[in-house]
Amino acid sequence: MPNPGVLAGRTALLLRSADRAAATVKVLAARGARTAVCRLIDFELPADTAELDAHLRRMLSGHYDWCVFTSVNTLSALGSRAAALGVELRIPSGTRVAVVGEATAQAVRALGAHIDFMPATDHSARGMLADWQDLRTSAARVFAPQADIASATLRDGFAAHGWEADIVIAYNTVAAPADPARALHAPGTGHTPALPEGGYLLEVSQLPAALAGIDAVMFSSPSIVDKFLALLPDPAAHPTGGQALIAIGDSTAARLREHGMEPAGIAALPTPEGLADAWEAAVATSRHPASTLAASTDPAT
Repeated sequence: MPNPGVLAGRTALLLRSADRAAATVKVLAARGARTAVCRLIDFELPADTAELDAHLRRMLSGHYDWCVFTSVNTLSALGSRAAALGVELRIPSGTRVAVVGEATAQAVRALGAHIDFMPATDHSARGMLADWQDLRTSAARVFAPQADIASATLRDGFAAHGWEADIVIAYNTVAAPADPARALHAPGTGHTPALPEGGYLLEVSQLPAALAGIDAVMFSSPSIVDKFLALLPDPAAHPTGGQALIAIGDSTAARLREHGMEPAGIAALPTPEGLADAWEAAVATSRHPASTLAASTDPAT
């Protein structure tokens, strides 16, 4: 439940692209907070797509019993390769679909397919394996395109249950910006999308100094944690004690703890409302002060 007034006058740092940050900026603005937006990572197709293309064609032929999609980026990568190959991206009628969460489910539904399995609460690879009853009842052939940095959780889980899994790299995670020739999304018009009221953009080079004006940092994945900390001049000397650290999911929270940082909140759902609720709960509990990481002023003022 929203706690009116708790976030008023505070500023969050959201480490996403402007287009993916827009919905969260709106939710936080409605609760009285501002959002600094900075993109740290981007996504590219593999330099060699031969393996991905071969498995995509196999999927389109109806070879697999299941398709497993763990991110919207995976669908974007498959859509890009389907267009390049001159074929329609679709899910064959005899192939069932498993997704990690609602955002990915929406991307699948946009293809005209329906969802056969999604974990109830833990929207992660671990949560999928825990809730997926079909894993325990029959063997299957599965197509699971993933990011290059994906963990071995699904691979190991499928092997443990005797499933024949083709796990293929669909896209690479790179420092922003991606190579325009391989970027998952076609290059735009050359200017950054405008943020809703209450949001402002930061360049990566501005981040270390800008932390003085930040009250919470929101982390969407373990890789974002790593890349963010790599930008700090001396993470050991700057333990991010001034900000409330908000994580999406247990794996992201675990990565923060690996770096000796305890998350102030963990979003129950990977949604704008989930992030806002987690931050509100953290502030209401501990009343985090403004950051003292760096001596700087808000670059938007």
